[in-house]
Amino acid sequence: MISNNLFTGLHLWAGESTGNWNQLVGGSFVLFVISCIVIFRGYYLFNGWNLFSTGDERTSKITMYATAYMFIAFVILDIVLPHDFMWQIFLLLKYSLVFLVGGIYLLFKHYRDLN
Repeated sequence: MISNNLFTGLHLWAGESTGNWNQLVGGSFVLFVISCIVIFRGYYLFNGWNLFSTGDERTSKITMYATAYMFIAFVILDIVLPHDFMWQIFLLLKYSLVFLVGGIYLLFKHYRDLN
């Protein structure tokens, strides 16, 4: 499989020592926390403190587009990332990048609306 060949070097590097493994896990977790902050900040900018509100026609369309981009990123990353080895780390990276895509879209749309 192509994706297994792409990530074999990362697998070998992470297996060399526990320090490398801890760097990979720590970096993935930091990326996940940053992605969660970015996406919740993006939803806050459009919906205020009520994160689960229905919103109006404009904001619901924007959040639907953000969700669509997140789904597209999820499908692409599910195809690219391997499922055989280190799947927990790649699962964390996949959700981190999916949340980051949605959050960046929401923040970009917010700042574009300001101008």
